[in-house]
Amino acid sequence: MTFTVSEIRKFFSNFLRYIILFSLGCNCGFRPSPLERNLTQGPNIPSFVSLPESGEYFSEIKKIPTGFYVRQVYLNNSISKQEMFISQLTVSEAKNWEEIRFEGKLSVDPSGNYLRFRPRLCRIFTSKNPGDRWTLTRAYECDHYEFLIWKSGNGEMRLVPGPEGEEDGLKLVRPKSGNSSQIAAIVLKVDSLITSVWGMRLSRVRRGASVYMERSDGKKVDLKSLQTVETTGEIKTEKQGVFPGDFILYTNPSGDAKPLAL
Repeated sequence: MTFTVSEIRKFFSNFLRYIILFSLGCNCGFRPSPLERNLTQGPNIPSFVSLPESGEYFSEIKKIPTGFYVRQVYLNNSISKQEMFISQLTVSEAKNWEEIRFEGKLSVDPSGNYLRFRPRLCRIFTSKNPGDRWTLTRAYECDHYEFLIWKSGNGEMRLVPGPEGEEDGLKLVRPKSGNSSQIAAIVLKVDSLITSVWGMRLSRVRRGASVYMERSDGKKVDLKSLQTVETTGEIKTEKQGVFPGDFILYTNPSGDAKPLAL
C-alpha cells in the first residue's frame, strides 16, 4: 500500500493535534480558587475541634508596601440567633481607607464540630480618613464563597480559607477580658495626641461609655474616648503607651451592646 504526500501530511497533522489536546487536558488545567472550590469534604480539619465561642475576633495587622490590612470576625453563636460578619480593612496610599464586609448565613456543620459561613452579599466601602463616614462604592453577590470556622485554641478561631483566598486559613483572637456586654476594637495608628482604632460595632458605643486598653500581657489601662464614627474611633493617647494591635474595650453606661446588624 502506498500513500501520497498529502495523505502522509494529513495523518501527522491529525496525530500532532491529538497529542496537543491530550497534553492540555492532562497537564494544563487551572487549579480552582479555594473560595470557589467544593468544600463538601472540607480542608484538613484537626481532630477534636469544637465550635468557637461568641465574640469579636481580630487578626494580626499585616503590613503591605503602601500601608497595612487587618481582619475582624463578629460571631454570635447563641441558640436563639446565629449570625456572623467578616470585615477587612485596608489602609494604603492608593486606596486610602477601604473596608470589605461579608454578610451571609451561618450554620453548624452536620458533624457538629465546626461552622459554615456562606456570604450572600459583599460590600466595599471607602473613606479618605479615619473619622469620615464610609461611602459605599460597590456591592456584589458572593454566595459562591464558603468559609469554615472552628475553635483553634483558648480565645482563638480558625477561618478557612482566608478572605483573600489563603488556603491555610487565618487565625483570629479575641480580647482575653472581653465579654458580650462590651464592644471591642483594635488599635491601628498611634501618634502623640490621637490613637486611631477600628471595630465593627463601634457604632454601638454611646456617650459616656467607659474605655480601657488590654495589652498583649493582659494588663488593663483606662483611656478616654474622643469619638466614634461608624466603624472607626479615636482615643486620647496616654503616656502609658499604646501600640498597634492592642485591644480597646468599650462599656456603655447601660451595659447594653446589641448584636450587630450592618
